[in-house]
Amino acid sequence: MGVRATLNEAWLSALYRTGGIAAINRRLLLAGRCEELLAQFGASVGEGCVLHGPLVVHNAQEDYRNLSIGHNVHVGPLVVLDIAERLTIEDDATVSMGATILTHADVGDRPLAETYPRTAEPARVGAGAWIGANATVLVGCDIGARAVVAAGAVVREPVPDGAVVGGVPAEPLTHG
Repeated sequence: MGVRATLNEAWLSALYRTGGIAAINRRLLLAGRCEELLAQFGASVGEGCVLHGPLVVHNAQEDYRNLSIGHNVHVGPLVVLDIAERLTIEDDATVSMGATILTHADVGDRPLAETYPRTAEPARVGAGAWIGANATVLVGCDIGARAVVAAGAVVREPVPDGAVVGGVPAEPLTHG
């Protein structure tokens, strides 16, 4: 039985019709596991994933089609995934609890909008990468394959394959 067929489709359809994607987002905040719900509404979710709720999926327009999650991915509770643009989490990656991955930055219709115009770019978490608890990955900062982002780091620049970064702002770390 496929992932999409395992949920009560009538219930989900009614939930979507009455509240749109916002209603589904609210359901993710209550979910213990989120794989099926994300897949039901357009995300690509590979086999063997564990996606814990509560999960915040921000800037989903009509569905979750901007979210692509590979095989054997682990996403901890209280993670924020911004999908204003395409967000790809590749095979065997880990996004630990409380982490945030942004695909856009926008001050909105405010006086600072002229100084800080909206930016938006797709984001990628490479195969086998690990984003530590409460880390923040800012727009334009892909995380390379098998790279490590330490807990609490703020990533302002792309992280190369195999690199280990940490701190605010994130800088290369040595280990061993």
